[in-house]
Amino acid sequence: MEKNEKSRKIVSPVGMRTVKTALVVFLCLTVYHFFEVYGIATRFDAFLACIAAIICMQDSMEKTFSNGLNRFLGTFIGALMGMIFLYLDAFFKNPYLVIAMISLGIIVLIVTCNVLKISNAIVMGCVVFLVIAMGQTSETPFAHSVRRLADTLVGIGMGIGVNHFIHNPDTRPQKDGESGDDDGGDDGGNGGGGGHDSGRGI
Repeated sequence: MEKNEKSRKIVSPVGMRTVKTALVVFLCLTVYHFFEVYGIATRFDAFLACIAAIICMQDSMEKTFSNGLNRFLGTFIGALMGMIFLYLDAFFKNPYLVIAMISLGIIVLIVTCNVLKISNAIVMGCVVFLVIAMGQTSETPFAHSVRRLADTLVGIGMGIGVNHFIHNPDTRPQKDGESGDDDGGDDGGNGGGGGHDSGRGI
């Protein structure tokens, strides 16, 4: 009887990880709104911070923190490669060569992350690299890269912070025979999360 009641248990389609992802996007947008009001940042800066927070969000604090550290390294690699590309782009100024260099840069970045065993940082590194390489700005390549690096780190930091202060229901101590899977299957549905990282062999 008890087993039948458990099988009929209704799982909410909106799990805690979904709520936390929406919350961290809200916080990023709110913070960057005030930055924008005071002329510190732009709407695009908020966009990059939100992307970083969404990719970094995991279903537990441990996963978010470990992935956050790896993605910090991936972000740094992507920013460094983006800065190098901008200097090369200013020197060559050939659109076909630029396309080839961006494509080659993606290969180098992926291989570097795999060699360093931080394959779950590949997506974040590629995003930062492409944002820097393809972004139009009047800033110097160094200043532009540092700015994008800072935006990404803000998003990663907020993702770690939200997961630190808001715990999933399934992190509570479990009784014998209790599954504790209350997250409505969020792991597989949230892009850039657990499903994105597992078994990556790029």
